[in-house]
Amino acid sequence: MGVIYGIISHLPRERGRVRGQFGENKRKGETMKSKPWRWTFALAMVFPLLLAPTDGETAYPEKPIQVLVGWPAGSQNDMIDRAISQSLQKILKQPVIIQNLPGGGGALVLGKIKTEKPDGYSLFQTGTAMYSRTPHLRSVPYDPLKDFAYLAQHAMFQFCILDRADNPWKNYDEMIAYAKKNPNAVKYSTSGVGTSMHLIMEYIGNREQLKWVHVPFTGGTEALAAMMGGHVQVYSASMGTEVEQIRSGRLRFLLSTNPARNTIFKEYPTVLEKGYDFSVLSGACWAVPAATPKEIRQKLESALLESFKDPAVVEVITKWHMVMVPMGSDALEKMIAKDFKTNGDLLKQLGLGIYKEK
Repeated sequence: MGVIYGIISHLPRERGRVRGQFGENKRKGETMKSKPWRWTFALAMVFPLLLAPTDGETAYPEKPIQVLVGWPAGSQNDMIDRAISQSLQKILKQPVIIQNLPGGGGALVLGKIKTEKPDGYSLFQTGTAMYSRTPHLRSVPYDPLKDFAYLAQHAMFQFCILDRADNPWKNYDEMIAYAKKNPNAVKYSTSGVGTSMHLIMEYIGNREQLKWVHVPFTGGTEALAAMMGGHVQVYSASMGTEVEQIRSGRLRFLLSTNPARNTIFKEYPTVLEKGYDFSVLSGACWAVPAATPKEIRQKLESALLESFKDPAVVEVITKWHMVMVPMGSDALEKMIAKDFKTNGDLLKQLGLGIYKEK
């Protein structure tokens, strides 16, 4: 701004000098038009500076943005993230590129927080449980309350326990009875160690004093395929592609592990209705490194919330049977902090995860 002020303040003096020269030139039979370069030069210097960002402003984004997704390509979450990214491209007017880094049920990608610059060009997309629950289950290379700035949430997951229709039980209660009588005979799959789906099965096993076998995968697609192929009998799932298979009778819906009943299969009970004092709740969260400048965080949050209203985004979220619960940074940060404490208190009480006696 000092440079601009200097040029502008110089213009009157330049104008006076031109007038003086004009008087002299007129006496010499010349006109002012003979030296228009002075004004042209001055304006050419001022206008670009007036249009350029001043101190404290940013031209963000000036290059492509990458979204680090903690889920496999082609999975429920990946497909939704791609729809949101396409909408973000239109809003931010820069390419938004998905980078899949599956593993740890979505938590592996968060380990990259130490290597990503806090410049707004690297976004993290994974479940809120990876911030509020996973650090209580195992050691992680990040601090969820210090290392991230939370931007927005687009929807909540619907969790459930499913099984193959040809298993030797007909409902949830019979499945629990069978597992008690046959230690290590029941194998269940999940989309990874430390996920909400894994935690609820650990909790149930602890409460019912079961011995069953956890078979983790890098995503829900593989976990479902393992059950359909007969490698495991039960699948602790985030509701997605399984709907038609349940309707066709190939799979059975045993229990909703959310606090509320499933929006599609409302006739089945919840984990709370079965007398347990714990349920799982997780949303799809967008975050950046905590040191990302405030003005960039605000721009990204605004763009994300706008993209969630895009009809194409709403359509794909509905298609994948998630529940639309748009949430901005303030509400999301408070929810994660609250859940982090709640999960820590519960897992300490149960002696699970990092609080398990060795």
